[in-house]
Amino acid sequence: MTKLIKNPNELRTPLASKPMTQVEIDDISTKLLNALTEHGGIGLSANQIGLEVRACVINVKEPLVLINPKVTEASKDTVAYVEQCLSLDKTMKKPVKTVRHKTFTVECDNLGTVIFSNDSNEWKDSNEFFADEGLLECVCAQHEIDHLNGVLITDKVRRYTTTVTAPKKYGRNERVMVKLLNGDTEFMKYKKAEPMIALGAEIL
Repeated sequence: MTKLIKNPNELRTPLASKPMTQVEIDDISTKLLNALTEHGGIGLSANQIGLEVRACVINVKEPLVLINPKVTEASKDTVAYVEQCLSLDKTMKKPVKTVRHKTFTVECDNLGTVIFSNDSNEWKDSNEFFADEGLLECVCAQHEIDHLNGVLITDKVRRYTTTVTAPKKYGRNERVMVKLLNGDTEFMKYKKAEPMIALGAEIL
């Protein structure tokens, strides 16, 4: 089985685009698809299996291998989502909540312009492919390209989500002062904070 990198520190180096021959593209695509099948995910980046190339695979409805992807446009509209990561399954026992763009455009060497959207399922023209599985594929693509940029979903959690840890001694309707990850504080009922406990933080 293909070895999967589990140490987050080994996934922190951004990968630059490099010209590839068709033979190299075919070889990398095969390795990514095989590794994804072995590990049972829906997306995988090359650096997760030790390949220092800017490439990733997404397989929601059908396999899409992106070679040297570069995000050229991203919508201001966002959507909250819950994500996991094959490389972080030992350090993150539960899924985490992130915020993602609803639509974004990627330029890649092998497919040209790819437009990922959570509400489009049609061909725009011969040069632009609309990812047709919607939200899941759109989120997965952003997740994998983040990997190629040295960004992990734990970074997205710190940036976008509000999380708390509350001891079980609090009653569900008891009001507690919660310190959010962005440094703000908020007074709320424990039952409001409870769904976010898994992601950790602090009650004052």
